[in-house]
Amino acid sequence: MAEPATDSAASELLRVEDLCVHYPVTEGLVRQREVGAVKAVDGVSFHLRRGETLGLVGESGCGKSTTALAVLRMLTPTSGRIFFDGEDITVLAGEPLRRLRRRMQMVYQDPFGSLNPRMRVRDLVGEPLIVHGAGRRSAEYRNRINELLDLVGLLRDMGERYPHEFSGGQRQRIGIARALALEPELVICDEPVSALDVSIQAQVINLLMDLQQELGLTYLFIAHDLSVVRHISDRVGVMYLGRLVETAPKQTLFAKPRHPYTQILLGAVPVPDPAVESTREQPMILGEVPSPRNPPPGCAFHPRCPKAEDRCREQRPRAQSMGQEARVACHLATPQARK
Repeated sequence: MAEPATDSAASELLRVEDLCVHYPVTEGLVRQREVGAVKAVDGVSFHLRRGETLGLVGESGCGKSTTALAVLRMLTPTSGRIFFDGEDITVLAGEPLRRLRRRMQMVYQDPFGSLNPRMRVRDLVGEPLIVHGAGRRSAEYRNRINELLDLVGLLRDMGERYPHEFSGGQRQRIGIARALALEPELVICDEPVSALDVSIQAQVINLLMDLQQELGLTYLFIAHDLSVVRHISDRVGVMYLGRLVETAPKQTLFAKPRHPYTQILLGAVPVPDPAVESTREQPMILGEVPSPRNPPPGCAFHPRCPKAEDRCREQRPRAQSMGQEARVACHLATPQARK
């Protein structure tokens, strides 16, 4: 079900409607035939305003990164539409798609694996400029590299070094500088701090927030750590088995989660008080994540949900508005049931 238009549609930078990414499953050695599909993303809808951060959370394999790659058009959606600044980018190809690349960039999870170890940092940061037509020997090119290194808190002479000479946090700063080289409007951060120590995570998160304020960036921020998501996000979307089950402003979602899956995720977050942590009841999630090749009928979460009813096993819940941009796909979280 597509997400309804918001009153602030004029400020929207990104809108995703009923996005599906399915991978065909085939059998046979000589004559292959399609026998099914892995539904990595299965009907996801959300919007993102300029200057906003939408956090996307969920278990591994729920479709967060696949959604991000589809938004970047690094994957071709099976169906659905993606609007960037009002333009349907699912139909773009060739030169129009190449021009779009300047406006959308990504910061990857692994700050070392995403950087070519044979290239100096100066060349790594400047590579997007070269790809899009900047001359390597021009003064403008050199000045831009220095600006980017300054922007992420690295010394200019560090540009002559190789990635292995840096710490994990410094390498992620290099990745951020590279992502900002073309002055993008949307930056997708795919678990950018999960491979870093906790103290370094805070530094990188603060850097991203400072850059957002300074440059007017819009973030789609993917993470497992709910405390990180709470710190950086304006709104949060919770994904399960390729579907968005709940979306809400962060204050609303953390104060009163409505979907049972969201409640379980938040209940698993440790409380920094030993007395409270030792006595509080923590909801348990049942069983294993079903296969995206053969998702359950009805609500995809019902085999693991402690509150599941008969209708949850038979009918797929439609996302319903709960007010204040909150939307929940759950039979048990209807507006009439709110107190």
